[in-house]
Amino acid sequence: MKDIYELRSAYYGKHPDGHYFDADTLKFFGERFSDMRLLKGTSHIKDICGEDHEVYTISRLQRNYPGGQRRTYAHFDTTTLDNVIID
Repeated sequence: MKDIYELRSAYYGKHPDGHYFDADTLKFFGERFSDMRLLKGTSHIKDICGEDHEVYTISRLQRNYPGGQRRTYAHFDTTTLDNVIID
């Protein structure tokens, strides 16, 4: 993956009914697609069940967080492009 646009396109290719990058979903969390960045390379993480995944990581800014805006990270499996939950 080169950038966030390529990741979004691949995500919708694998998940045509997915909603992760939909405007309404982003608006609910106070996020903007234009603020998202794909971090370079891939990394290995364990999900909440302890399974290992190789993932792409995106950085995003949540503007509606109760304590004020904060930067968070989301992880997508490189094979399935499923959102991997770690906490």
